[in-house]
Amino acid sequence: MAGSSDDKGFDRHRSIALGVITAAHGIKGAVKVKPFTETPENLSAYGPLHDEVGQRYQVRIERRMKDQLICRLEGVADRNAAEAMRKTWLYIDRNQLPEDHEHFYQVDLIGAEVQDEHGQTVGIAAGFFDFGGGEMIEVTQHDGNRVMLPFAPSLRQVIDAETATIRLKIDPVWLETSAKKPVDEPS
Repeated sequence: MAGSSDDKGFDRHRSIALGVITAAHGIKGAVKVKPFTETPENLSAYGPLHDEVGQRYQVRIERRMKDQLICRLEGVADRNAAEAMRKTWLYIDRNQLPEDHEHFYQVDLIGAEVQDEHGQTVGIAAGFFDFGGGEMIEVTQHDGNRVMLPFAPSLRQVIDAETATIRLKIDPVWLETSAKKPVDEPS
């Protein structure tokens, strides 16, 4: 595999996902990357990235194409190598990122208490997603059910990574779960 080995390996508490390789692009080893950075071009701004097994990659952005970046990874020189990289998540060590007290990293909010606008606890933040229609937060409710809630800036009231609290405007309909239908037994 391309890249150089990182003997530290992967540590999910130390690593922040900056993007994921979605496909090969062309025949000379370029890849398409969906960036998770606020500014897509910051994908390569902080130094080499690594995958979950610790392989390190120097990333050079060639251009932006819609919501993805066309990139070159050092050591990936042909389409076959690029195709083998598909679905590879690219991470950076947290200490390589700038300290910014006005912003937060979503990973810092995993496990945070999620509350409605009245301060009532809804559940615990389990993950963050963006399927193309806007950011979503996955919340594990007290009964074990998981629900996806919009995480749009207009719905965020309080986000405090230090106290692990997220307060959102939540429509009660979003918290309703469909009743599970019993499986019919064969007769």
